[in-house]
Amino acid sequence: MTKQQWRIIVGINLLTGLTILSPFLPGPSFLSGTTNLIFSLLQLVSIFGLILIPIGLLWNLLEIIKVRKQANKKQKVFPILLWTIPLILITNSIWVAEAMRDFSRKFAISNAGNLIAAIESFNRDNNEYPDKIEGLSPKYLKRTPSPWIMGIPEYSYNKKNDSFNLTFSQNVIIGFNFEVVVYDPTENHKAEGELTTLYETGKDKWKYYIYD
Repeated sequence: MTKQQWRIIVGINLLTGLTILSPFLPGPSFLSGTTNLIFSLLQLVSIFGLILIPIGLLWNLLEIIKVRKQANKKQKVFPILLWTIPLILITNSIWVAEAMRDFSRKFAISNAGNLIAAIESFNRDNNEYPDKIEGLSPKYLKRTPSPWIMGIPEYSYNKKNDSFNLTFSQNVIIGFNFEVVVYDPTENHKAEGELTTLYETGKDKWKYYIYD
């Protein structure tokens, strides 16, 4: 294998890994639709790609044998990519994505700090919470903070009598399962959907659940 061939292999695999993990990377939230669609499609591709891994490994082994027999023969790049790309997709869509969701969750929670502070300031001044986030501008907020995670479209605000919830969600499995992260100042968190387990986020008054 030449250095150029190794650069191609590493570059393509790195790009593949970053692409499937794009919903959990910092960036503009207007890309949420695109990045989540890509993530879901590549998750599907990774399932069928499992068939290609043994084919690619066998083809790659045959190529190595041929190269050793023929000193002037160059090893092909494609057989290597045939098993490395599916392997990257399946590992990133399951195990690496789980770790990245933990990162993006904490990142988005941190970015919600100013928004929560503005909501509480509004409540102190008006003895009630705003009906909508837009009611905070321009006195309490110059602009509504963004999660600044490419796969999270926005923070969702819901007034609840003398309290409120602030939520955001992340893709988990092919767009059918979502992780819903909830801030509740009263700590009366409740999971919606078929799954009722609440998970700790490590941040005060924030919890999350998987919506199925």
